[in-house]
Amino acid sequence: MKKNFLCILLFVFPFLCNAQMVTIKGTAKNYEFSEIGVWVNNDYVSNAQRQLTYSVIDSLGNFLLEFKTKEIQYITLKIDKNIASMYVEPNANYEIIIFPPDSTTYQNPNIEHSVKMSIKLKTKTEINALTMDYDKRFDDFFSQDYKLFVSRAPQPKIDSFKVAMHSYYSTVNNKYFDGYITYTIAALEEKTKVSQKKLFANYIKGKPILYTNPEYMNFFNAFYKQALQTFSLSKEGFPLSFQINDKGSLSGVMNILKRNPFLQNDTIGELVLLKGLYESYYDGSFKRSSVSSIIQQIAAESIIAEHQQIAKNILNSFSKLHKGGKAPFFELPDKTGATHSLDELRSKNYYVYMMLYDAQCTSCVEQMKVITSFKKLYGERITFVSISNDKTNAELKEFCTKNPKFDWLFLYDNSKGQLKVNYEVKSLPAYFLINPDGDFEQVPAESPDEDIDRAFYDIVKPKAKLHNVGGKRNN
Repeated sequence: MKKNFLCILLFVFPFLCNAQMVTIKGTAKNYEFSEIGVWVNNDYVSNAQRQLTYSVIDSLGNFLLEFKTKEIQYITLKIDKNIASMYVEPNANYEIIIFPPDSTTYQNPNIEHSVKMSIKLKTKTEINALTMDYDKRFDDFFSQDYKLFVSRAPQPKIDSFKVAMHSYYSTVNNKYFDGYITYTIAALEEKTKVSQKKLFANYIKGKPILYTNPEYMNFFNAFYKQALQTFSLSKEGFPLSFQINDKGSLSGVMNILKRNPFLQNDTIGELVLLKGLYESYYDGSFKRSSVSSIIQQIAAESIIAEHQQIAKNILNSFSKLHKGGKAPFFELPDKTGATHSLDELRSKNYYVYMMLYDAQCTSCVEQMKVITSFKKLYGERITFVSISNDKTNAELKEFCTKNPKFDWLFLYDNSKGQLKVNYEVKSLPAYFLINPDGDFEQVPAESPDEDIDRAFYDIVKPKAKLHNVGGKRNN
């Protein structure tokens, strides 16, 4: 019995585990001892990312990355905030060079920015070689006929270019690349006067959904942008709001979507529903609690694995921080090494106005100049604290020495990034207003040069005396 079972495993295993190794050998001068990671989009609706692998660049600037993939993928290499992207194929080896940031251009150290990368191309049919060759032809075509696109109907020219490209690359047997050509042209058509009916017939109806092809998803997202919200305002789609907000019924929503000629296919309809709910969570088209409920149903009930994953990614992307919610605890050192906790800062009935910053961020420093006056006005009820993103405590000391007018509490974030994760900080500066109970009053809070002054005034102003009758303020 055991022998038979082993034979079955050996027979099935190759079909279940068809992912193949990808190896990237590279050089990244000026990034020595930094971590380099390989990231991919988990989906192209929420744009959630996941890390495939990572390595550390050695003292000579060399690194080696190895991971497995089942298909062609568009990956992003990240070194701190420096990023470079490329395609990888299963069972392929790559040699690359990542160049340092362009010193002639200012780079905000708190946001990701692209750096140049060189790939050693071994064949003309390798996916990076194909896309670079095609991109040059596309750019030449677009720049040559640019005036045509802005002044009159360009469709005949686009049709000719489409035929020419498919003919030129007809000997290339690569479905991923074929989709790349098709949907870069589709995205161009979507920006012109081509009717939605024609775009739908040519590029969506009866075609497979290429979930992992960024060019396809770029076109799909543009074609269906705000589609759910727009349809809900039409006569046919008017019941959508009731089905989402009041009934919370996934099946009811799907039945209404079938009234739209572009959403009659169940798979397309469900994907557009996910996209529309994700958009509406932030624009207020539908109740947030109802949006979350419908997405949870898709995550649990959808028969399409990709949609289950997208739904889970969207739910994970929704902020866990909200007004009235508990602010995550922290305990961090100041420039002398003494530690201060959030509980200590809010004690004695104090509010906490917290700023996360980077000393190299010019706008951060400008905002601190405004905080100087706020501390004088509102320091009796509000604790002001700025938390440094510097790499060492010595840098915090130096910053405080250079800026003696910034006389409130400065702390050093030694949490190795956990504070940013807990407070969902995507860029700096970031601000939070926390009440004496340790709950968020504003999350994220307004910056010093916005309307935070009004919130501060409401906190510290004397309570107005009331008349005995009517409860009106005594002016």
